[in-house]
Amino acid sequence: MMGLYLLYKLTVCAVLLCTTPAGGYVYQMIYDCEYGENITDMVFFVKNIFNQELMTMYDSRVGKYVGFGEMGLRNAAHYNSQGWKMLLRKNQVETLCRYNARLFRRSTLDRKVRPIVKVQQTKPAGYGEQSMLECSVLGFFPQEVRVSWLRDGAEVSTDVLSTDVLANGDWTFQLHSYLELTPRRGERVSCRVDHSSLKEGLEVDWDAFELEAKYLKKTMGIISFFIGFTAAAGGAAYYWWKRRFDFSPLSRHEQASPGHLSESPKLHEGREALLSFSQDKDTVKT
Repeated sequence: MMGLYLLYKLTVCAVLLCTTPAGGYVYQMIYDCEYGENITDMVFFVKNIFNQELMTMYDSRVGKYVGFGEMGLRNAAHYNSQGWKMLLRKNQVETLCRYNARLFRRSTLDRKVRPIVKVQQTKPAGYGEQSMLECSVLGFFPQEVRVSWLRDGAEVSTDVLSTDVLANGDWTFQLHSYLELTPRRGERVSCRVDHSSLKEGLEVDWDAFELEAKYLKKTMGIISFFIGFTAAAGGAAYYWWKRRFDFSPLSRHEQASPGHLSESPKLHEGREALLSFSQDKDTVKT
């Protein structure tokens, strides 16, 4: 039976090749598997198209070929009479359609890819200055995602802008969200991402290290200035005090030297009294 069917096919091909018109012949066989969310309701079609005209179609819902036109009806009746072909088409609903549908869902629709979240400052600014933060959510699948901003744990609904979900071309997506704010020292700013690949929402804090470093650098500069100013003022005060009350060892030595200072009044009076006593003693002897 298979030999006769193969011979029939070869004969048809030879006839078509020998009687090919100027425009040629186009024969197509299309396998089509259609299903919804539940792959158990699978519908399998085999369409035979000749010169862009549908001739016969196998429909798994009725379990046989349906013909269109005189030639199509004749071919459909012939196909339906072949038990091996009907058994093959019935098995292909499971081996071809459902198998590939499960594989497709596992590799694409049912797969989960965790997002990569980055938070950064787009416009440099210090504390108390208006700035903007960007939350980049990259490489996630499936497409559905929710991004929100938190300030000290409270969700922010104003001054927030977001792009549409963008396709990366590799079955992953990305999204960017922006928050305008005036940073305050000690405040916690976070980007929260909710996605089906995550057991719970993912919160990524904005790292304000650059602002802290800038703030500390400014603070250390001010402290260094005051330390330097205090040291300079203390040195100047000490120099003035030393010049005003010159208590250096050298100065005390110079003050004690007889060549530089006159005798004290008490010492001078003592010498005069001793001289007077000596003169009185000489007079008594005479």
